[in-house]
Amino acid sequence: MRNGLRTVKMRTTSVEKATLRNPLTRRKNTLERSRRLLVCILLFAVWVPCGLSAQATTPAVGDRNPAAQDYTIGPGDVLTVTVADAPEFGGKVRVGDSGSIQLLGIPRPIAAEGKSTTQLSEDIRQALMDAKQLRDPQVSVFVEEYHGRTVTVLGAVNKPAVYSLEKRTTVLEAISAAGGALPNSGSTATIVRGRASAEATGTTVGSVQIVNLSRLAEGEDLSANVEVRNGDIINVSAAQLVYVVGAVTKPGGFVLSNPEEGISASQAVALAEGFTRLASVHRGVIVRQSTSDHARSEIPVDLAKMMAGQETDVLLAPNDILYVPDSNAKKTLKVMGDVAMATVNGIAIYGIGYKIGTSY
Repeated sequence: MRNGLRTVKMRTTSVEKATLRNPLTRRKNTLERSRRLLVCILLFAVWVPCGLSAQATTPAVGDRNPAAQDYTIGPGDVLTVTVADAPEFGGKVRVGDSGSIQLLGIPRPIAAEGKSTTQLSEDIRQALMDAKQLRDPQVSVFVEEYHGRTVTVLGAVNKPAVYSLEKRTTVLEAISAAGGALPNSGSTATIVRGRASAEATGTTVGSVQIVNLSRLAEGEDLSANVEVRNGDIINVSAAQLVYVVGAVTKPGGFVLSNPEEGISASQAVALAEGFTRLASVHRGVIVRQSTSDHARSEIPVDLAKMMAGQETDVLLAPNDILYVPDSNAKKTLKVMGDVAMATVNGIAIYGIGYKIGTSY
């Protein structure tokens, strides 16, 4: 019997060897092995990212939101409380003005204000056990809507409004949330401190801090990028302008990048890209304190001599209007001042020819 089995095995082996010696068969075997290897690689490539993605997106208890570690719950926040295997004890709740929430099965309100989602999850868990509702509940809390901590951003920003503070936020981040500063914004932002900031900085409620945005943006004073807190008000200043109107190439308002240094009349003319062909360059007028008709004054200037260095260049103050008449106009200083005022008013109201530039 053994000899017979040995004979069959030997014959089988001989057949296999003969088969392996066939080039076509070897090629088919190689292709089959390659196909199987490719399938294994593809399955592994699909399985690994899926596993990593699931691990990365699985929330920890009380930390379904990445901002939850920094955020402390406040009145008005809307929370979703989830109790594993006992959904009747959870649900969506709003934090009351007292800073507490009320849940089914727990006889007393649970304080939520000032706590992180992790801390509140543990408090709810303990309250359920103390009420003998569950033996070892697994609780998670997620902030659905943020209303408890807010900062108000006003002034020269794209979207002035009240914004929720979902995490620790700096003054630049708050301005960015408001759409950023307008092109004609000033170089400073004023922070009026609320109660939270006053307590954190040791100051009083309503105290003011002025941040130089220009220096901050240029990296000269990074310490000025202070944290803003609940109740703070940020007011981004509007830029201080000078106006150049009349017989110039591009009349308009121009931003004073440094109001303390000001800008000269010749520089203002350069911003307006020079005179037109009909400009009366010896009869320019500076209208000062132009916000009040009663207090304004008209200062005659000879722009041609200033630009030639024959006279001292005059510095323009914020809101000054430099008016360049045309050579055909024969007007008094008062009349030219009226024309300059009317022109600027038209620019401000209708935006006719209004262009924002940057001073030297």
